[in-house]
Amino acid sequence: MPEARPTAQHVIATILDTIGSGFHTLHMRHIATWSVPERRAELEFIAAVDGRAGFGAGQQDALRAVTRLLDDALSSGMGVLTVVSNTLATSEPSVALYRVHDGRCITAEEYHAEQYGEYPQALAAAAKNRATDEQHARLFFEPRGLRPIVFAPLPR
Repeated sequence: MPEARPTAQHVIATILDTIGSGFHTLHMRHIATWSVPERRAELEFIAAVDGRAGFGAGQQDALRAVTRLLDDALSSGMGVLTVVSNTLATSEPSVALYRVHDGRCITAEEYHAEQYGEYPQALAAAAKNRATDEQHARLFFEPRGLRPIVFAPLPR
């Protein structure tokens, strides 16, 4: 029996479960043959038994648009999914980069290892570019719902 293609909802839920509670921005770019539609959505995810998420005004519609693009990329084409998160576990926004390729969504590291594994120079260049992509993602897609919180003593 052939392995079933994952749904976009399952991919997003798995990613958010892995990252944990916090404020997240999901940015999806579907690379079609002649166009590159993009969508992004911000949400507050609260890891619980039922995996609930909170949404600001208009964010449910934005998440649906991201999900549609991810489904399109999974069924035909390629895509790039970026998740930037502010969580209590880290003091700075964390970035997770994924590539949609051949009907699956895998981490950028896995994708580059598959594509460039036999070419160490190309693999090193991909790692360098990935670091640059993470910096840009932090700059452009940091969730606005929660900036990193710093606790300091009050001046006396």
